[in-house]
Amino acid sequence: MADISVEYIDHMGTDLSVVNAARVSFDKKSVMEIGPCEHDDCGPECSGIRKRLKEADRKLIAYLAKHNHEMPFAHPHITVRVKAPVPIARQAYKSKIGFVESEESRRYIKTTPEVYVPDVFRAAPEGSIKQGSGKRHYASDLWQEAYQKACIDAVTLYENMIADGVCPEQARFVLPQGAMVNWVWTGSLLAFARFYKLRSDSHAQQEVQVLARKIGFILGPLFPVSWEALTQNVN
Repeated sequence: MADISVEYIDHMGTDLSVVNAARVSFDKKSVMEIGPCEHDDCGPECSGIRKRLKEADRKLIAYLAKHNHEMPFAHPHITVRVKAPVPIARQAYKSKIGFVESEESRRYIKTTPEVYVPDVFRAAPEGSIKQGSGKRHYASDLWQEAYQKACIDAVTLYENMIADGVCPEQARFVLPQGAMVNWVWTGSLLAFARFYKLRSDSHAQQEVQVLARKIGFILGPLFPVSWEALTQNVN
């Protein structure tokens, strides 16, 4: 059984990249402000010097985000490796603009699939809500046990088919929706911020909220000024 995870791979650009993408309209270019380090807990590797955005550049980023001048935020790019159950991956893939994804294929791999098991099973929503879920289902433990058995049976059948020479591209049809998939996900800072705002909202499915928060945990430190400006109004 496995959990949703996000692993940092690489990124291009900084908050300064956003600033200079905006300032090029006026044929201007900014640089980082250099000053003495003010941290008390720096280790021996600290040079005693820090670099940070100038106050004017911080204000520019805040202005761009507030007034929806988004294009400067589309220049920095980030690549992560994500593991999530199939339906959550499909929700993530709905965010198309500014993204590209490369997913593992069970046409070519025969390893035992991992399966996602929710901590609890939630009840269907009350009233006229067409999607979402309510609080913990009264029989959550029973349904979790049944779910795990069904998943184990499906994975066992898959492995038996592979062992008997059934082609992987068809054997994979028996795998449950709870099977985990891995993909490499590259997108612009703007694209990831849009995904985060949409999927970390309290109305989003709880499992995709987990994915969104893990994305934010990685991107926040990489682009601290821009990320805060782009996502500060998330519910």
